[in-house]
Amino acid sequence: KPDSLVAFAETLIGIPYKYGSTDPSIGFDCSGFITYVFNHFNTDVPRASKDFENTGVEIPISKSGKGDLILFTGTDSTEKIIGHMGIIVSNDRDDSLRFIHSTSGKAYGLVITTFNQYYQSRFVKTIRVFH
Repeated sequence: KPDSLVAFAETLIGIPYKYGSTDPSIGFDCSGFITYVFNHFNTDVPRASKDFENTGVEIPISKSGKGDLILFTGTDSTEKIIGHMGIIVSNDRDDSLRFIHSTSGKAYGLVITTFNQYYQSRFVKTIRVFH
C-alpha cells in the first residue's frame, strides 16, 4: 500500500548518499534507496535508474500520487536518459508535489524535496509500479 511504503521510506530520512549502495548502514544512491524500499515490501524493481525507462505504467504527473515514482534525467538535462529518481510523498493542490530521494547534491543524503524549477527542468515521467 502506498501509505505504508512512504511511511517506511520516511523512516530512512537522513541516511547519507553513497554511490552504488543499497545498504542503509553505509548509505544509498537514488535507485539503491528505491530498490531497498520496494524490496522491503517484496516488490522487485530494477536496480539502476536507467532501467526504469520501461518499468511500471506511465501516468500523467497530475494523476500521480503517494508511492508513485518520479523519474528525472541525470544532472545533464540535455541527455534524456533517466539518471535520478524518487518516491512521491504527496501531490495535491494544498501541498505541491513532494518526493523523497537520495541526492548527491547539496543535501547529500535522503531528503524530501519539492518539485521545484530545477527538478521540473529534469523531469522525464512518473510511473506506478504497484497495483
